[in-house]
Amino acid sequence: MKTKPILFLIIFLSFFIFCPSLITTQSESAATKNKQPEITNKIQENIQNKMKIQNNLKEKVQDTKQNIQEKILEQKEKIQTFKETLQKAKEERKAKKEEMKNSFKEKRDAFKEKLETIKDERKKQLTEKIDNRMSTVNKNQTDRMIKALEKLTEHINKLQEKITQAKENGVDVSSAESAISSAQTAVDLAFSTVELQSAKDYVFLITDEVNLGQAVKTSYNTLSQDLKSAQQTLVTTKEAVVNAYKAVQTLKKITPTVPETVTQ
Repeated sequence: MKTKPILFLIIFLSFFIFCPSLITTQSESAATKNKQPEITNKIQENIQNKMKIQNNLKEKVQDTKQNIQEKILEQKEKIQTFKETLQKAKEERKAKKEEMKNSFKEKRDAFKEKLETIKDERKKQLTEKIDNRMSTVNKNQTDRMIKALEKLTEHINKLQEKITQAKENGVDVSSAESAISSAQTAVDLAFSTVELQSAKDYVFLITDEVNLGQAVKTSYNTLSQDLKSAQQTLVTTKEAVVNAYKAVQTLKKITPTVPETVTQ
């Protein structure tokens, strides 16, 4: 009868000796169950972090789009202001031109009276011919310069359009805008100089027939110097527009600031 307890004890010990993995597995399973809430919390935390990152990215993209739209609107307002400024300056130059013409009219009337006092008919005709020739030269040269300035203005308008397109792509255009502003200032100054030059009238200051030759020479030299000065203003303006073109061309080499997720 004592053999049964002994046999049972042997079987029980054999179970622990030959099947320890079963006990270990049950122990690990219990530990895993205890860690399950922690794992779940970490997964949820990771999901929440990803959602925060996505939301932050969306906000940045939205802010970037908003900034771009504001810059585009600002650029359009600048273009409109520039056009209005040009128009206002043009009207002011026109008024100044008319004022100068009225001033020169008195001098021309005096010149015609003095011209009638010249007895030598040949000298009189030659003086009139030179006077008309100088007026023609001044008109032709200033007309040419004004046409060139109108072309330069068209180039600046095209550069303004490129600036607007660059802003739509999130490109920093501050340096290009500065160059364009300098070109605009140069064009406005040149327009003023050339249009006022076109209004000038190089009337010969005749006192008597003896000083006629000197009077003609003085007026001719003054015209020549004034035209050279106006031409130099035009050259400076062209250089400013070329610099603006170069500044705009460099925009292609700048990486847009918009995030990658946002689609002469």
